[in-house]
Amino acid sequence: MVRDAVVIGAGLPGLLAAWRLAQGGQDVVVLERRTVASESSALAAGHVPQESTSPHNLAVLRRTRAIVDELDRATGGVVRFREVGGLQLAVGSEGAEALAARAAQAAGPGAAGEFLTPDDVALRWPDLFCGDLAGGYYTAGDGFVRSLNLAAVLGAVARQAGAEIWEGCPAERIRIAGSGRAAGVEIGDGSVAARRVLVAAGAWSAPLLARSGIALPTKSFILQAVILVGNRGRLPFMSELEAGHYVMPRAPGALLLGLPPTDIDVDVEGFSRNPDPEAVDRWLRLLRRRAPILENAAVAGGWAGALTATPDAWPLVGRFGPEGLYVATGFGGGGVQRVAAAEAVAQLMMDEQPFYDIGAQEASRFDGYGGEPFEFREGPFYYGEAPGAQLW
Repeated sequence: MVRDAVVIGAGLPGLLAAWRLAQGGQDVVVLERRTVASESSALAAGHVPQESTSPHNLAVLRRTRAIVDELDRATGGVVRFREVGGLQLAVGSEGAEALAARAAQAAGPGAAGEFLTPDDVALRWPDLFCGDLAGGYYTAGDGFVRSLNLAAVLGAVARQAGAEIWEGCPAERIRIAGSGRAAGVEIGDGSVAARRVLVAAGAWSAPLLARSGIALPTKSFILQAVILVGNRGRLPFMSELEAGHYVMPRAPGALLLGLPPTDIDVDVEGFSRNPDPEAVDRWLRLLRRRAPILENAAVAGGWAGALTATPDAWPLVGRFGPEGLYVATGFGGGGVQRVAAAEAVAQLMMDEQPFYDIGAQEASRFDGYGGEPFEFREGPFYYGEAPGAQLW
């Protein structure tokens, strides 16, 4: 039996692609080495901005919001976009100038936020310490979706549409036919034949493709997050431009504190799923300085997940390597907000026109990559993208 498509990875991108493929009449099976959303897809903060300096990125952000709204209506609110607003702060003059420039650039795509002076920030959010600020940037429409709920619902609607999801079924390697075309996936003692293969396994995508003789230009890294309880303030999604941490309201009295990337080139088979207590303590002190009202907030748990970055900080979507092989990975911490990009990949796999111009993000731009080392670049995950040179 030859399937129309095999999707590797039952995280958010893989499940969304499988849903759309099955809706399009494709015979599709999803291979998942553990269980649905057993890695970073279930741990994500779920931040979905509604503003960007890139019209292509903005199309993806808005499509993600539309998909969430579609699933919200279909499930009676199991998945919901919760609007909280987004505030980014800068303490240096260069950072403030960058935020001001972004306000002008974002006006082109038609979704600009507001540049704020330190006095503006202090007036709107009196719970914040603003004595060291040089400027801020606020977008009213930003919000979040609970990633675990989104993954569970995507798995359900994918199955309802006819997709099969095989949990506990790790993919060993891509099967390449004598013609050089991807022809399926090897699994343990057997294989699944397919006309097209989508690799959407996050940080596990590169090791899988390496076993298949294909070099994928990604670096794995760790993001850590903790839940804080005892929040008495009213904060938006808030990030610090220079420091790199962020905080997001999750429920009445609770916040999520996200830490900057660590452990670049981590072994994805051996990292700790628990946050580093010393790192948490250090970043919690910084947060309490910014928001003194959180002085008595306590850590109520946390986690760590493996993510992927690319040489130019843009995702890898679409065709890659042998004919019939596709990828949806390299989202670099923005996998929830950019999950709609997986819908565009599904459209490509069905020979349809993607809903946005994927040119700058198309994985085939790295078809000549041979495993050369490159520097880690933390992409501008939240509000903007600018294409960069290949860095090897």
